[in-house]
Order: sequence, then C-alpha cells, then structure tokens
Amino acid sequence: MATIALVCRDDSDRERLALMAGESGHLVHGAGRLADAVELIGEFSPRLMLVVDAPNQDAEVLVRELLRVSPLTPVVVALKVRDASRAVRLMRTGAAEVVSAPWTREALQAGLAKAGRLPGTVYTLTRTPPKRPTAAVYAFAALAFFAAAFGTMSVKRHEAQVKAEAATRYYWDLPSAHPASLAFDEGRLWVADWFTQSLYAYDPANMAIKRIVHFPDQTPIALAFGADSVWTASAFGGVSRRMKDDSLTAVENYDRAAQNTLGIAFDGLYLWTLDSKEHRIHKHLVDSELSEIASYKYPGVSPVAIVYDGRTLWSLDSANHELVRHNLERPDEAVERISLPEYKDGRHRPVGLAWDGEHFWTVGEPIPKDIGPARVYRHLIWGLK
Repeated sequence: MATIALVCRDDSDRERLALMAGESGHLVHGAGRLADAVELIGEFSPRLMLVVDAPNQDAEVLVRELLRVSPLTPVVVALKVRDASRAVRLMRTGAAEVVSAPWTREALQAGLAKAGRLPGTVYTLTRTPPKRPTAAVYAFAALAFFAAAFGTMSVKRHEAQVKAEAATRYYWDLPSAHPASLAFDEGRLWVADWFTQSLYAYDPANMAIKRIVHFPDQTPIALAFGADSVWTASAFGGVSRRMKDDSLTAVENYDRAAQNTLGIAFDGLYLWTLDSKEHRIHKHLVDSELSEIASYKYPGVSPVAIVYDGRTLWSLDSANHELVRHNLERPDEAVERISLPEYKDGRHRPVGLAWDGEHFWTVGEPIPKDIGPARVYRHLIWGLK
C-alpha cells in the first residue's frame, strides 16, 4: 500500500480516482488546490502524487510546482481528455507517468505501480526455529552497543555543526529562476515568481517551502505586507489589497493604479510604489482610487524594490548594487547608501528587497536569465540607526 496525494479541482473526479486507487489498496489524500497539496506533502510525505489534467486545471503548472516542492516524489498525471501530444509535453515537464482517458482501475493501477515501482507480489514470512546465542553473538552485541553510543555522539555533533552553519550562512539557492519581488511576514520569507504567477513562502532558516499561492489571473511583480492585509502589484499596473487567508483573496482591486511598478511598500498609512520607467517614488492615499498625493524623483540609477522598515523607506538599486535609505518626508533625498558586495561577481542581478526586523534580505535572478537558480541573501549590515 502506498500513500498518494491526489490533486483534482473537480469533486466528482477526485472521488472517482480516490475510489479507484483505494480499491487497489492505496491510501489517498485528496486536495483541490496546489496550496492544499503542498500541505499534504508536508504532513503525510506521500510516496506518489496523482494530478488531473483538465480544462480548469493545468497539470503542467502543477507538475512543475510539485516537483519543486518534493523533487524525489513521482508525479502521475491523469488526462481528462485523451491527447497523445499533451501526454508527451507532460512527460517532458517531469511527469513520471501519464494515464489516458477513459480512466479504468487497471490502467490507473499500472501507471501508479510503474511510477512508484510498487510491488506486485505479496510475500509471507515463515517462522524458523530460534537458535541459541553463541559467544560470538554476545561479542557482536557488545560491539554494536558501543558503536551505537559512538554513533549517537557523532549525530549530536553533526546536528550542532549544522545549527552553527545555519546561523552563519547568508545565502541560499531557490528552486526557481524567475523572482520578481521579496517580502517578510510572520516568520516567513515570501518570493513572488512572475513565471509561475505564484507566491512562495519560505522558512528563512533553511529555505524550505512552507506555502504556495497561485494567481491564475495575475502576474505578481511586487509584494508588501501590512498588519492585516497583503498588497500586490501586477505586470499590467494593477494593485490589489488582499486578505491574509489561505488563498490571499483580493478584497479591493485598483486597475492600472501604478504603472511600471517594480516595488511596493506600505507604512501603515500610505502606500508607496516604485516606478521603474519614470524612476520615481509615488505616495498613495489608501482610498477608493488609491489616489497619488505626491511623487518624488528617485535618487539613484535603477530602482527595483522598496521596503518600509518601521521608521523609513529603503530601496534597492540594481545597477549600483546598493541599498538606499530615504528621508521619509522627502524620499528624493538619499540619507545613506550601503553597497552589496554579494552581487559584485555578476552572477545574479538583485530584484527584490525585504526587512525582517533585524536583517535586510535580497533576492537575485541569475545572469543570464533562466541559467541556474535564483539566490536569496541575508545581509549582515551593522550600524543602522
């Protein structure tokens, strides 16, 4: 018996496939969305993942994201519509097996068994008469005891070493190459990915993925968190205010309110947007129109991100590889500039900035694009006033 995570938006299809897999002796946990599937992976560690490809659910996106979360877990795709070319594309994306329509218990069982190398033969154990222990057995037991004790000490030393390295480590590679923005909220580091149209929540201690929120109708470019809301900016200039629920539901949409925006910050009263084309910082009143009440020229070369640290605004200048501290009353005035030597090797271009209350974090996309993973840095910057 194998534990299987089943991702299917349609309730009837999910019940049907769960019944087929259950009749074959598997334990099935169903999920209607990608975010629910990620939680299942963390809770149950399934041996296989089964995904339905249907008009209302793109299996290519799901396969790609599930393999990023759990690269070693095979993904089987069940096609709602029989299509050989589609099956080939899914296999190239990373699917271990594709089960074509119409679905049958035999075809599904064969696909799951092949993908997961599940055993098809049942073995039984036979009892053998017990043997009397010899002196060699007692000697071996003593050696095993001391080896176990030594092994336990080694494991504890290794765990202490890992913790020490985690405390001093300052960069991590991400399972993607298309970051657009960075933000910090409630102990999680959030990365907006424009290619997958998703937000990823990472554990800042080890960069393990804790949550994924997919936006099928929006390409998130900028991201900021408030006390009780989330702000996102899209590639087409729209801004959304969202609830902090499982799907980050939009409660207010401001169409084309912030053109060419790459950075967004909320100071508890005003919303600040960073215009990458005009090189300006715009100050917005949070009203029904997200009215712009002031605009300031950016005191740098290539602005890509902006963040509020609880006292003032900071921005990330991609061309100069530096953080810029702004006068909150006059953001066109740079109070301080801090160089980021981590980007001097030219392997990554900084695109996102976050503040966790103690450290600045940045995320960089690979140079050239799509070659290698994105990278997150935790910057140990001292002397901030």
